[in-house]
Amino acid sequence: MTTIDWPLNENFIRRGMVNHTFGPVRNGGARNHQGWDFYAEPGTPCFAIADGTVVKVRNVGAYGLQVIIRFDFVLGGKPRKLFGFYAHLSRADVKEGQTAKIGQQVGLTGNSGNARSMRGKDQHLHFEIRTVPIAGRGLGGRMTPLKVFGHCPLRAPVYRKAP
Repeated sequence: MTTIDWPLNENFIRRGMVNHTFGPVRNGGARNHQGWDFYAEPGTPCFAIADGTVVKVRNVGAYGLQVIIRFDFVLGGKPRKLFGFYAHLSRADVKEGQTAKIGQQVGLTGNSGNARSMRGKDQHLHFEIRTVPIAGRGLGGRMTPLKVFGHCPLRAPVYRKAP
């Protein structure tokens, strides 16, 4: 069984609103959101959710500074290679090709990309579970983080297991 932990010390969906979760949740279901937005003030440490390998660190487009970590996960009784995707970071503490251990700090949250103007309760870590490292628009190459975490912290925060 793959050990999974949460990406922040305190994980809570931004503003406790469904439209900051995964899938067709925006504009009355007419628009998709590709991941979960966890409320986080800039400079909040974020952590590897599992043992894996850093496959990409880049600063580009709407996601700004990003870290992508490949990890193994058993889903439906079958082993899968999945990717944890961290976006809008202010700093990356890992490099491509580096091994990441569960709970290792991988960066600091920020306001990069299209989150640069967000303030207060809208500041966040955009986090995705992907089936490919670089996904295009829409939901392709992505899956709901619910399949990995088993719970969505929409109404109350969930805390990282490791200190």
